[in-house]
Amino acid sequence: MRKLKDINWNQVYYFYEVARKMSMKEAAEVTGVSIPTVSEQIKRLETLLETPLFHRRPRRIELTTEGETLYRYAKLMFEAGLRFLDVVSPTLIGGYPVRVGVQDGFAGSVEIDFLLRYYEVFAPFGTVHTVREKNSDRMLEMINNGDIDWGMTLTPPNSSRLEYGKVASPEIVFIVSNEIAEKYKNRIEIFQNMPLARSRSDEQLNKLVTDHLQSSDVYIEEVIESDHWDFCVRLAEQGRCVMAVAKNLVESTLTHADLQSFTLGGPMILNYYAVWRQTSNRMIAVRKLIDLLEKENKVTRAKPATSETMLPGMPLPMKDSESSLPAESVELPHQFSQDLNKYPQ
Repeated sequence: MRKLKDINWNQVYYFYEVARKMSMKEAAEVTGVSIPTVSEQIKRLETLLETPLFHRRPRRIELTTEGETLYRYAKLMFEAGLRFLDVVSPTLIGGYPVRVGVQDGFAGSVEIDFLLRYYEVFAPFGTVHTVREKNSDRMLEMINNGDIDWGMTLTPPNSSRLEYGKVASPEIVFIVSNEIAEKYKNRIEIFQNMPLARSRSDEQLNKLVTDHLQSSDVYIEEVIESDHWDFCVRLAEQGRCVMAVAKNLVESTLTHADLQSFTLGGPMILNYYAVWRQTSNRMIAVRKLIDLLEKENKVTRAKPATSETMLPGMPLPMKDSESSLPAESVELPHQFSQDLNKYPQ
């Protein structure tokens, strides 16, 4: 078996592009070489590994079982390589999918609305993958460990390694059926006679609602715990419960004729934060996030990076009026070397 140093990584890269596009022609266009060159390099890699990587069919190719396995590892490797370049390069590179964690719950859809706007600005550089996480501490741990590129959480970080910006501050209201709203003109009586539906894992929202009600001398006697949003909404429609949701969600989504929203006392505000690692400030995924936050005037860099905590050569965080993003992206060269003869065949 040949050693790692004997591998021609250009050949592996050609294989990766062919497997990604499932086309010799498109891989040749991406790598900037001829189709025969791509085909020859794939054959040499198959010879080196002593296994076929593609089934050659008339007018199409298919990955073999070994080819599928190699592609999974090659995909991870080259995406990691792009991240490596992106985190140290002063230019925009991209080319890899960004991983975003989302702490969701019964509060509303503000996180999805922000994700859609983020996707628009990041789309020229890659795709956006999302991960659902209901626990704030776990979310912050995933960001800190690099398991996700950034995340949206209901809790701001207290780590000196993390920075954050405020995404949105939706107002929380209560909803009940029209029948219940008509029956109990005194809104406090609703909570004295109806159970409160909530998600067991929606800790921040639950605490906000409990504290808010207690400030009005209202104490919940019965609770319906469920992680299924639609189930709770249907119960509310049937006059079986009261639940707390974001006001914007009521206005945009919950247009049911038999639901009515109301407030009790002053407004309830729930904050959503975008959190990222300081050491990721140069990554296009994070730079576009910061750009979007600043554009919407929602950035709150409560824990700015300093010269002691930044990597060598990395710029300090931008002020609201500044932007270090270049006007255009720079295309990453697709070849590791312009001279294939430098590599062992």
